[in-house]
Amino acid sequence: MPSFCCVVNCSSRGNRDMVNFYRIPSVLNLSLKKDLNELSKRRREKWLQAIKREDLTEVKLKYARVCSKHFVSGKPADLRDELNIDWVPTLLLGHGNEEKVLKRLKLASDRTKRVDKRRRLDAHEELQENLIAEVSDDVCGTGNPSCSKNDKSCQTRITTEDMTQIMLSLESTKKIQAKLDKLEMGYKFLKDNDLKTKYFTGINSFKKLEHIFNSVKDHLSVHFNSSLSTFDQFLLTLVKLRLNYDFKGLAYHFGISPTTASTYFKNTINVMYAVFHKILIWPERDVLKKTMPRCFKETFGDKVTVIVDCFELYIEKPSNLQKSAQCWSNYKHHHTVKYLIGITPQGSISFISEAWGGRASDKHITIHSEFLNHIIPGDVILADRGFLIEEHVRLFNAQLHMPAFTKGKKQLHPLEIEKTRSIAHVRIHVERVIGCIRQKFTILSNDMPISLLAVGDTDPIIDKVVTVCCALINLCPPIVPME
Repeated sequence: MPSFCCVVNCSSRGNRDMVNFYRIPSVLNLSLKKDLNELSKRRREKWLQAIKREDLTEVKLKYARVCSKHFVSGKPADLRDELNIDWVPTLLLGHGNEEKVLKRLKLASDRTKRVDKRRRLDAHEELQENLIAEVSDDVCGTGNPSCSKNDKSCQTRITTEDMTQIMLSLESTKKIQAKLDKLEMGYKFLKDNDLKTKYFTGINSFKKLEHIFNSVKDHLSVHFNSSLSTFDQFLLTLVKLRLNYDFKGLAYHFGISPTTASTYFKNTINVMYAVFHKILIWPERDVLKKTMPRCFKETFGDKVTVIVDCFELYIEKPSNLQKSAQCWSNYKHHHTVKYLIGITPQGSISFISEAWGGRASDKHITIHSEFLNHIIPGDVILADRGFLIEEHVRLFNAQLHMPAFTKGKKQLHPLEIEKTRSIAHVRIHVERVIGCIRQKFTILSNDMPISLLAVGDTDPIIDKVVTVCCALINLCPPIVPME
């Protein structure tokens, strides 16, 4: 991730601020998509006009990035969505057009409110007119053949005697709507029901679910033609992570099309990743000492920093032969992607790597990810036998503890056996965390679509899914007791 934003007067930094960075759009050169080529060219020109940096040469533009602060929704719109306000950056561009943008946003918001209000009023008036018309037909059509709709006695009977029937019909309509609310997923479906909330989202209580939603709702977008509210978009994403419904199933539950469900999922995952990836914190040494569980203190003192392990996720077979070979796991006998995970002694996730092909070794991933950048002198790392990284850890004046090998020996020394047991006793917690992630979010227990591995302007969707799941695990109670 780049460190700086190229917009004038923007001080965003990747290592300090909770922002995402996006590339300057490139011009496409597709032989069968000339309209997209022209659209991408026009978009790139619009971006450069918005940024207004004459000093950016083509070489510099290759590495230039724009941060999420300059987009209303926190991210650029899709290439084809030219009418979206985030098709180009519009906020805080350093040349005084913010007032126009805010005015446009206010006008759009007011227009949406007026349209919604008009729809509700029209629906209510239409319902009342239909009910009164039905009652009028029933009363005037029976008992007295000479009675007409303009007859005063007929009008009196409708107003006084049949008003009760109208009210009953309205009440019946409300009951039917209440039943529909219970059938369709949404805010009312889960409200004040902790059992439903935990089953469908993995969050222990509805109150905590609301708290998590409040941290992302301002970054979720809703337009006048949006099918779902921001809460329902958030809920749809959690249900997908938790139960791994296909998009057709989600479409039935939320009353939308499968394509719309897929779009909402990807957009919301992007927002949740931008907000939640900062929850995966590598703690300071003082914090670790204060929260060190007794089972670690008794064996390793108070210097254990992290327990590491790798886990694999099944994926569909890539069509590219080279990628297929890179993703083949001899251990799982399946195509997989592999992640390095690190947890604190108390069980919170402090590190998660990007996805690697299942063929990559634990040692290779550890060395080439950013894991070693967090190590400081005096740290103690616990790992399994596959992490042959002791020489790299020593470069940081840190220690690596792992189970002993019998290589070249007939049997282990009694002291080595005791040390191995001690390591296994506490290292099992990282396996418990991995099991908890898979159990709570079943999307990680099935074959992941190969489309989630596609690399674009930002990280692959699969990395964002895994990061969000790990962050949500950190919001649950710790798995290792202090005593």
